[in-house]
Amino acid sequence: MTAGTLNLKIITPERIVFEAPVKQVTARAVDGELTILPDHEPLVTALSIDVVEFKGESSVETAAVIGGVLEVHRGVSHVERSENKNDAYSREKIVDNNDHDPNATYVTIVTNVAELDTEIDEARASQAKQRLEAEKTQKTDKLEVHLAEMALSKAMARLKAVEMTKRRKGSHH
Repeated sequence: MTAGTLNLKIITPERIVFEAPVKQVTARAVDGELTILPDHEPLVTALSIDVVEFKGESSVETAAVIGGVLEVHRGVSHVERSENKNDAYSREKIVDNNDHDPNATYVTIVTNVAELDTEIDEARASQAKQRLEAEKTQKTDKLEVHLAEMALSKAMARLKAVEMTKRRKGSHH
């Protein structure tokens, strides 16, 4: 990994959605937008349902992320220890970081659902948004309204990822 690069990994329970070196990662946390650059301080934050944008050497890509957690750490060995020192199962485990650059910055996003902009079917996402907007107006129970708003947020994040990509491609012609 070259100096000044981040290694981004987006993980869902089903797959690794994206894993590659990037120059910058921008995401919306529950308390606002943040941009991660090389040498960023370590942090863990909860993500909103929104788009994550990441810039490579010559490209900008986006992914719709349905919440989750973003972690930033430097490429040093992590040591995990059991909290209870008297526990018979107490152990110390060094996580293998042989392939990690000790000077690099690593960004990991763990989420239940994530889709790259290139994987999103715009027509289906638009239909889902319209259907969910119509369904939301018919809900009266607070929980049902909240669930409808969450589903609508997911559809809107997917459409936002597609729209950002279309705008970028349109500005390059």
